[in-house]
Amino acid sequence: MSDQKQLTMDEFKAELGNMIDQKMRDAGMDKVDREHGVFGTKEDPNGDSLKDLSKEERVAKFLTAVVFDDRTTAKALSEGTPADGGYLVPNEFRAQVITKRNKESVIRPRATTIPMSRDKMDMPKQGNNVAVSWTAENAAFTESNPTFGTLQLDTNKLTGLSYMSRELFADSAINLLDYVAAIWGKAFAAEEDRVFMVGDGTGKPKGIHTETFSQTAAASTNLSADNLIDAFYGLPVQYRKNAVWIMHNTRIALTRKLKDTTNNYLWADGLDSAGPTILGRPVIEQNDLPTNLGAGTNESVIYFGDLSYYLIGDREEMGVETSTVAGTAFTNHQVAFKAWERLDGKLGLTDAFFKLTAVK
Repeated sequence: MSDQKQLTMDEFKAELGNMIDQKMRDAGMDKVDREHGVFGTKEDPNGDSLKDLSKEERVAKFLTAVVFDDRTTAKALSEGTPADGGYLVPNEFRAQVITKRNKESVIRPRATTIPMSRDKMDMPKQGNNVAVSWTAENAAFTESNPTFGTLQLDTNKLTGLSYMSRELFADSAINLLDYVAAIWGKAFAAEEDRVFMVGDGTGKPKGIHTETFSQTAAASTNLSADNLIDAFYGLPVQYRKNAVWIMHNTRIALTRKLKDTTNNYLWADGLDSAGPTILGRPVIEQNDLPTNLGAGTNESVIYFGDLSYYLIGDREEMGVETSTVAGTAFTNHQVAFKAWERLDGKLGLTDAFFKLTAVK
């Protein structure tokens, strides 16, 4: 008769769990500093050596741990360990990438950002406003209802992947923190600005340039000061106070030369850190706008509008993950960086913009 004990599946799972728990206790990994997200080790049960690190030191120590396959330290400093063996980088690095992205962005800081709790979100899209009227005593009120359409924000994924030398990080991880964060921040900012302006809405945000505007006028044979003045006052006053000029740099060169009837330039350079203005409103350079429009393929457009009516839906914060084994990282002795964000963008109100066409 066999002395072997027959275990049910539930009993087997319980036994296996107990064995794993014991191994973690032996390694000192049962103690977790939840405030700092630090896992203890056998040599450092409370994770004390990681608590007082500056954000630069945390990221540098994390990258060095990844490069030298120090899994305990990498896991202690990581935000999680995905199934493919990579590590989500510390919050400090991700926050720095986001900061760099926002600093480099043109449209995002001026748009309205809406956190999305699910993959799709319906937003009311305003049509016309209500009208008010003078009413005599005991007379019926005149009905006036705003019209609303529906604008749906969907989830689109913007991703990036790069490989960098492991020796580079092993030798100078701290110095590379700003450099790498700036690379990713600029890349995401540039692509966001592009699609927020000219994106076709298929698998990506729908850009302002793809919309149809009722407030549109063609420039004269050559762009004139009067054209910009007409565009300024063609935009309703309620949008004008927050409006900005958006144009390609080749059209900026044209506008800098324009003068009013008293021979004063419309363009004004900002003082100190303030940017340039036209008729008192800021100018934004957007070089994704086409310059090959019209019969002569030499025309462009200028927009004057309130960017707060452009809606950006953020499904989740940007994620950054790194690995030394993914793809060709292992064979080429590199560190793989993978970054992503899920978002959408659409213009919520076309009335908040004036479009000047045939600009040359």
